[in-house]
Order: sequence, then C-alpha cells, then structure tokens
Amino acid sequence: MILSLNHLNKFLPNKKLTPQEVEVALNEIGLEVEEIKPFSDVQGLLFGKVLDVYPNPNSDRLDIVKLETKDGIFQIQTNNRILKPGNLTICFPIGAKKGTTTFGEVVLKGEKSQGMMAAFSEIGYNWELLEEANQLLILPNDFASIHDDPITKLGLDDFLIEISVTANRNDANSYYVLARELASYFETEFVFDLKQIPDSFQTKLTSNPNLASLLSFTEVKGHKETSFEDKLLLAKHGISSKFSWAVNLTNLCLINIGVPAHVYDRSKIGDNLTTKLYSGKLTILGNKEVEVKDALAIYDENGPISLVSVMGLEKHKADLATTDFVFEIGLFNPKMIRHNSKEIKLISNAATQGSRRISFELANLATDYIRSYCQGLEVSNTVQRANKDQLAKKKIQFNEQALKQYSNIDDLSVFDKAKSQLAKLGYEFIEDYILVPNYRYDVNIFEDIIEELFRFYSYKNFKPEPIENITLATQKRDISKFVISKLGYNEARTFTLVSTSENWLNPFNFEKSVKLLTFVSKEREEIRNSIVTSLQKIVEYNQKRKLNNINFFEKGMINDNKIVYGFASTTKTFDQLKQDLINLTGLTNLEFSPFKDNEYIHPNASAKIHYNNKMVGWLGKIHPAYDNTNAFYLEFEAELINQKTAAKFEQINYNPLKTIDLTFELSYQESIKQVLDKIKAVAHVFDIQEIDDYQKEETHNLTLRITADDYNIQLLIDKFNE
Repeated sequence: MILSLNHLNKFLPNKKLTPQEVEVALNEIGLEVEEIKPFSDVQGLLFGKVLDVYPNPNSDRLDIVKLETKDGIFQIQTNNRILKPGNLTICFPIGAKKGTTTFGEVVLKGEKSQGMMAAFSEIGYNWELLEEANQLLILPNDFASIHDDPITKLGLDDFLIEISVTANRNDANSYYVLARELASYFETEFVFDLKQIPDSFQTKLTSNPNLASLLSFTEVKGHKETSFEDKLLLAKHGISSKFSWAVNLTNLCLINIGVPAHVYDRSKIGDNLTTKLYSGKLTILGNKEVEVKDALAIYDENGPISLVSVMGLEKHKADLATTDFVFEIGLFNPKMIRHNSKEIKLISNAATQGSRRISFELANLATDYIRSYCQGLEVSNTVQRANKDQLAKKKIQFNEQALKQYSNIDDLSVFDKAKSQLAKLGYEFIEDYILVPNYRYDVNIFEDIIEELFRFYSYKNFKPEPIENITLATQKRDISKFVISKLGYNEARTFTLVSTSENWLNPFNFEKSVKLLTFVSKEREEIRNSIVTSLQKIVEYNQKRKLNNINFFEKGMINDNKIVYGFASTTKTFDQLKQDLINLTGLTNLEFSPFKDNEYIHPNASAKIHYNNKMVGWLGKIHPAYDNTNAFYLEFEAELINQKTAAKFEQINYNPLKTIDLTFELSYQESIKQVLDKIKAVAHVFDIQEIDDYQKEETHNLTLRITADDYNIQLLIDKFNE
C-alpha cells in the first residue's frame, strides 16, 4: 500500500509525524516499510495570477504571459496557448529548481522569459489521472491566493510511504486503521470526523444478500464536485479522478476505509437487488465485452448489474450526467472475487482489496463515510447494515501463565501501557478475558493477544540474555562424500522404495521388511533391506552400455530408517575396498570374518564387518546365481564414519616438522598394524611412510619414515631408540 504522509497527518491533529517516525513506528507494530521517497523534487514554485497574454511579435508559436506573484510581476513565454487574463496558475520563477535544474532568465525570439510555466507533469503528478491533456495548470480561483505556498497547497512537500501488509491484516490497507494504530502508538489524539447524516427519504430498494454476507445500499440524489485536494490525493495513489464525483467517492472510500464500494445510476437499475452466479457474455466498464462462467454478480429484476467487487457493467454505470445514485457496500466470499477477476482477466484496486476478508465493522464504517461525504445532498435510509450480532466482539480467555512464559517476565504490570494503547483500538481487557474489536478478524486465540501486547510493548524492550554455563560444541563439517569422490567413486542416486520381488537381499538379517500401507505402484511397495541391490541394477545398466570400469557409491536408507553407505566396483579388489573402508572410517580395529550363512552372498569372496562385536556391514560379491556383474560390493552403517574421536582444537605451531626413520624387525606372521598401533600410542604423528623392507629368512626389517613435531619426535626416540 502507498501512504501519503500529509494525508496521514490529518488524522493526528496534535502531532505532525516525520517520515522517520512513521518508518520506526510501523515497523515496530508489525507493518514493514518498504520505501520512503519525496513526492516531488521542485523548489521555489510560485502561484501566479495572469494579468495579460499576448503573442510574441517575433514568433507565431509563443505567447508572452504577464504574471503577478508574491515576489512581483514576471514575464514568462510559453507555447501552450491556453492561459487567459484572470487565470490562477503556477510557475518556476528565476532561481526555482526542479531536481538539479535551476531556472533563470533567457531571451526567446527577442523577448525575455523570466522562468517557466508549470504543468502537473512537471511538479510530480501523473497528468493523465487529472486532466485530458498535458498542459499548463489552471487552478480554481478560490483554490489559493498568490501569497500562498504552492509547495504546501499542492501537496508537493509530501512523502510517499510504501508499506507491506501481511495477508492476515487486510484491515491495515486503509488510512483509518493505520492512522488509528499510529495515534495509539504515539499516544496522541485520533480524529476521523464522520458526520451523522439523517435520512432525507425512504428508498424503494430492497436487498436480499443470498450469496453475500452483507449487501448494503444507500440512495443519494444531487450533485457534488470532487474537491481539488481529493483529486490530488487519488492521483498520488495512481487513481484517476476524471469521473463522476460519485465514482471518485468510491475510490476515496477504498483508500480511506479499505472497503470496496460501487455506485450505480439509480435510473438504470431495478428495485430488488440480490446476488447470483452468472454465466455468459457481459459488457463491463470501458465497453469491453467479456464472457464469464459462474461469476458472482449483483442482480436486479432484469439481470446482472455488476460483478461484485471487481467491475461494473457499462449500461448501469454512473456518469457525469447522473444525478440519482445508488452506493453499494457488500461483503462477499474472497474466493469468488478472485474467480471474478480471473474470469474477466483484470484485477482492479477494489478486487485486490475484496479478495481478502473484510469485517462487518469496516463495512458499516464505509457506509457512514459515504453518507458523511454526501452532506448537503438528499440521502436515503441505508438498506441492510451489519446488525448487532454481526458486529459482536470476540471473547478470548486471558492466560496469565502463557503471557509469563512467552515474555519471560513475571511482573505483568509492564504490559499495562500496551493494554491502554490497545484499548484505544477497541480492545477491552475485562478481568480474566479480552474482547477483540470486530475488525480484527485475525485475532482468535490468546497467542494472538500476546502478539498484540508485544507489538505495543515493543520488541526492543526484550533484552537479549547471554547463554550461561553451556558448552558449545563445534561440529566438524561432513566431508565424507568429498573424500569418497577423491578415492575414485562417483555418487549414484537410487530409489529407497522397491518392489517385493526385488527386495531379496537381506545381509543384516532384518526380522521383517517395512511395507507401505499405501503405495503409488507395485514397483515402490516396500523399503529395501540392502542398498546393494539398487547399486547392482546401476552396474548392470552400465555394463549393458559397454561401460565396464565402474566405481559407484551411495548414501541412503534401508529397512527401518537405517542409514548406510553402499559401494560397487569392477576395478578394485577385495583388499582395495577394505583399505578404502579403513581410510574412510579411520578405524584400524575393524574385524572381518567369512560371510557364509546367506544364500545370496558369495561364500568364497565375502566377509562380514564387525566393530565392537557387532556386525556393521559386509564386503564381497553377490552369489553368481543371482548376479552376473562380478562386481565387489561394500555396505556398512553410516555411523561408522563418525566413530572417530572429535578433533580437538590446538594452537597453530609454526615450527617446521621433523622426520625420523625407525626400523622394526617383524616375523612374516606379524602385521604392520601392530607396529602402527605402538607408534600411535606413543606420539601424535602427521605422516608414516614405508621406505624400506629388507627380507631375511625368518624375519624382515621394516623401515618407516615418521613425520611429527619436535616434541613427538623426542617421544618416539625415547621409546624406540633406547
């Protein structure tokens, strides 16, 4: 929504808000300010009374205009030859500015020109919304005197504020609600002067809401002129005012109250009005023919007269010749309004507002606004206003404990000021319950009340508290997939769900398969018991395409939410896959035992993997009776990778590392693992490399080059070079 700061300030007579104050306040109460910008970039503009107009004797295109201003009489030339003596207009005198341009005196065709005349387009307004042609501005003579400041009178000192309103606060798309909330926030007076207009006559109109929640009509006889100030206000909102005053009034109602209104020519409609669905062709305003299906329409005895909250029909419109009007205020299903817009492929300002919920309270207020504006005219009784039950306030139980819990405050008296501010908005705090104003349809539970209290208490008053006595653990980044890819594997993606016939491999001996109660197809009816069957299908697919050098891995789920890694390779041996597993997990105490008790596993090429006396995976081949890929497969629980002790942070040591060569005599039955375990038990080393292996008859001398810092090298010397 776009707000005019000048118009907003009219409702707060005792406080003149600045753009910065509005920005802070609206953000505090939950309405985000998107942009604030000056409306106009002009300075030094003056009102001028035209004293004389005559042609430049040296030009057939220029007129010389003599102007009386508060700073004296000026002579300005113009080629827009519409000015006449006595006209009130505006001009840029010598020294005035528009943006970075400063106006001065020039000589045109032998005659001086002391500045420039001005049009709507040059002072910041979209002229197409105000006049039929882009021409010099001629103002009503009673609009101002030459001693007035046009910057103020024409609203050029204004700021436009664009705000973002949440979907549940459709009521806030109005000056009435926003000004009222700002007045409450700043604890200042709010004035929205609506005059009570007595009925001048009884209308013959009747209303049957039918598909509407409310269908209200007021008949008005007579004629008014839209004030120049109101036309300028509409233009600032991008709304044309080149229509009947009554049409302009419906647009003023929309921006001020936030309620769509529609006006008809009384002589063009019947007496009995209702709502129905319509399908067929219609000619909407602008003489555009559209075809709609199941569009919600206002009907009289003869058929549809408008599409609710979206668009009127051409033959029922109120125009400049109309003197008997019918104003309609209705509450309709927002879904139907969106459907109407879709049917005519047009979204009007009224449709945008009507496509979200509008309250009975604001609907009645909109009727009062229209009646007040029509003061001095003949105004009928209003047919069908919202009744007492429809205007009732919601009752919500007060929950003191919940407020303490959410606010972390035990002394709830700190919210007394916020309660007082909310009371100005129509809330009633009565002992152990709250009455919510009718227009706040979004407040339904006590948590909503808490949010309202917090809005006016101010979230800035909630001081952040430091975290005490909590040890923060720094999580290492999971780079497992990156490490695996560096080992020469490509990641595969397969389906967790498989058919029952494909779920034949169960190396972990799950007691039962996890079947879905409902499934989209027979191919996806249960969770696989092994990731290897999925990888096997990928290997087969690639081998059929003559791609035989295959190294795949996948991380996925099997059975009841068990996460595993699966590997498939046609290029690596059993021992190479085993080494890859050790490198990945960092575990040198994994145990491998023959895998001979599963008919689907190759008994002579497979092993179970145990860790801490528990089977955590397997490595090997699928039995040739069920596999023709001849690939090695590795499957293990993903948690195995996380068994390594978390790295402890150490200060950076900038000293260079050192190396030491140690030789160990081993029998041919001894494993190098035993040597490595001894080294790692003594010192923290960065690297171990085998540099020599001298073979003897019964033993061999293994020489290792170890890299470590000074301290750990000394530990190794003390231990092994005794």
